[in-house]
Amino acid sequence: MPTPHLPDGLLAELLDWDDDSSDEHFDAMDRLFESLSAPEKIMALARSWWSDADPEVRALGFDLLAVRAEDFSWHVPPLIEAADALVLDTTHLDLRWAAAHALRVTCDERVLYPLLRFADDPRVEVRWQVVRGIPTGIEVLPEEAVQALLKLMRDPDAQTRDWATFTLGFHGKNDTPEIRDAFVERLDDPEEDTAGEAAVALAIRRDPRIVPVLERLLATPDVGNLYVQAAGELTDPRLLPLLRKLKADGWRDHDDSDRDLVSALKYYTSPLPPFT
Repeated sequence: MPTPHLPDGLLAELLDWDDDSSDEHFDAMDRLFESLSAPEKIMALARSWWSDADPEVRALGFDLLAVRAEDFSWHVPPLIEAADALVLDTTHLDLRWAAAHALRVTCDERVLYPLLRFADDPRVEVRWQVVRGIPTGIEVLPEEAVQALLKLMRDPDAQTRDWATFTLGFHGKNDTPEIRDAFVERLDDPEEDTAGEAAVALAIRRDPRIVPVLERLLATPDVGNLYVQAAGELTDPRLLPLLRKLKADGWRDHDDSDRDLVSALKYYTSPLPPFT
């Protein structure tokens, strides 16, 4: 199919954006996507951009597919092919980011391995796409994804560490001594949310090392909601009096709600599984 013709000046407009105008950029991309209407036309334009010598133009091919990535799946194989073709250590930052971003927002299990290629990127903007893009629908993460997340849990960037800890913690069936030890390491993370996510992850895996941590923190009136959630996951009877005291003292989380505490207390009405 021939490459769709673009209105005069549109390509220059699509290239003229930065972090402060990203919403406007992707709104313009969305309008262009809508105007093309047919998958064949959209892919013809994306492929024509991917073949351009200018890396910023090539990045537009990924941006075009990213705007509606959750609404269709016909783009997944060519997207993966284009992303896999990038030689990462010689590829322009904008192009690396665009490829990783398009893979991230696709939310399809097929993009996992192509996305993991970007996990060691020197720029945090790209690593962030990886840590946010690992599909949560995968019941047991493959070892390659686990190792990437373990490394990202030690990332210099606090938000990246937080999301890596949350993502691996969420996948409770991924449970090895190496994984548990990595969560214990994150209990001392300077980022409060990362430390809290590590506590939840250890509670999900019923690691006994989290018990003294929760006993100490639940005894403080301003304990964070993630530690309350962890206590609910753990359902250890030693924590029940502390949760009841928080309830009696009117504990609230940062949203001025006690829903996490109410939920945690409900877990204690069920039989308690053993520690493993």
